[in-house]
Amino acid sequence: MALDAVCGTLAMAAAYLVRFGPGEAVHFLAAGWPMLLAVVGLQVGVGGAAGLYRQHGQVMWPLRLALGAVGGAVAGIALAAWSGADLGFSRQAVAGQVALIGLGAVLWRAVAGLEDRQEQARVIADRFGGQALVVQGDEVGSMAGSIVRTWRYRHLLTNLVAKDLKLKYQRSLLGFAWSLLNPLIMIGVYTVAFTYVMRLPTMRFALFILIGLLAWNFFAGSVTSATEAVSGQGSLLRSVVFPRVVLPFSAVLFNLTQYLLTIVVFLPVVLLVYGVPAAPRMLLFPLFLFFQVLFTAGLALILSTAAAAFRDVRHLVEVGIGIGFWATPIIYEPTMVPEQFRQVALLSPMASFIRAYQDIFYYGVTPEVAVWVVAAVYGAGTFVCGLSVFLAYEGQMPEMA
Repeated sequence: MALDAVCGTLAMAAAYLVRFGPGEAVHFLAAGWPMLLAVVGLQVGVGGAAGLYRQHGQVMWPLRLALGAVGGAVAGIALAAWSGADLGFSRQAVAGQVALIGLGAVLWRAVAGLEDRQEQARVIADRFGGQALVVQGDEVGSMAGSIVRTWRYRHLLTNLVAKDLKLKYQRSLLGFAWSLLNPLIMIGVYTVAFTYVMRLPTMRFALFILIGLLAWNFFAGSVTSATEAVSGQGSLLRSVVFPRVVLPFSAVLFNLTQYLLTIVVFLPVVLLVYGVPAAPRMLLFPLFLFFQVLFTAGLALILSTAAAAFRDVRHLVEVGIGIGFWATPIIYEPTMVPEQFRQVALLSPMASFIRAYQDIFYYGVTPEVAVWVVAAVYGAGTFVCGLSVFLAYEGQMPEMA
């Protein structure tokens, strides 16, 4: 309960930082802190009333956590309106805080779950004198240990990626050229539709959409492939012992390889055509790409685990990708979003990464602090959560697949 309160307080500060920027955020937080702390208290209280902190409530804790975060925020907004104590109180920032408190609460529970798992392994080892039967995945003492084991199997990871690349372009006349033609065709369609039919005022539209579309295709391809990374490898899982985390990682690296090859071919040409000069800010691209890879890998780990247990996940992912595409500034500029919702829209999962790329290559500016914060939180937080969830169910995957 105390950790959730801490997460809620930090999430509120981060949400205000995203909504107003560093200078104004301090002013609004100083004015509205009593009501904002009341919101955090209501979130913890609603979660407690929903059974989040009881022993029997751990079975459905994600649902109870979401109920507490959303219910407490709604109650807090209603209380602020009823009492008139709305000085410094931002409904948009509170809405953003709901997503951030959920991420923080899941993160500390993931770490606690791994520690509990390690303790159980130590108890079993002590009881049987270290001679207990080792189930695949149980020997992983930490997330760092899992990464080390994956590195030891890097040859398997590279072979899986190479195999997928060969299979994709097998018996294809154009081969890798299809990876270049697909985004070119999509860019042409969107350019005609939005420039000549809808007559949007976006200048250099091909460059703008290329930056966002290529990054989105990498993300969408990775999470879609991840839904079959485990569930489609049942025979392999039951016959060979290897770190199961290699499977979702291979799906991400396969799509990352195509993304990087496309970037190497397309981006220099497009920048030359539109006269975009090289600048030091472009060195930030690998850093934001690293955050995006962490975020995508974490989500792939979660989805591959969920899809192994529930086959409906793949269909839900397809729906989510369609919604997420329009919630991300790919074919429209961020300035087209109403100003009061502009910073909240940054909390859309892929928005921070694509906005960073657009700032670097299209607008010619360094990404603002809010973009850095959201990208780093989503990248590191999702990866840690995803890896912890995957490790918790790794030993059961041969039976689940």
